Amino acid sequence: MRVTLIRHAEAGDDAPRDADRSLTARGREDARQLGHALGKRGVEFALMLSSPLVRAVQSAEIVAAEIAYRDRIEVTDLLVPEAAASQVLTFLKSTARRFDGAPSIALVAHEPILSAVAAALIGKPRYPPLRKAEALRIRLGDDPHEGKGLLRWRVDARGHREQL
Repeated sequence: MRVTLIRHAEAGDDAPRDADRSLTARGREDARQLGHALGKRGVEFALMLSSPLVRAVQSAEIVAAEIAYRDRIEVTDLLVPEAAASQVLTFLKSTARRFDGAPSIALVAHEPILSAVAAALIGKPRYPPLRKAEALRIRLGDDPHEGKGLLRWRVDARGHREQL
């Protein structure tokens, strides 16, 4: 299974609650460019999940449109900033059973949950935070809890790709 961790794009201070902050014009453009960069590389997802925070949902919708993802984006509290990485790993393990073969799953969320999930998947104590409008691809082994995932690449909104 391949997991792509995607950090939401830039959000403004346009709402009284943090959860309601929406993407800025630059954030919408960065999310579009990130989606375009992923699409150029042939990235497809069998499943896209998003944090319920507005900026993550908006980022997920824009990326999905750019890569022609047609299914529903599943919104889950598993991906809020303060979520536990262990719960995400348990979800990934159960999700792998739902699909035949090696699906590709996108998780659109925030820091610090994304770097915590990345660290757990690759078996390291820490992983550097993802930048806004950046994606990180990890190829998993049979059990996400084993921490034997392999970093494949990082790509940002400008299309800069780094093989890992």
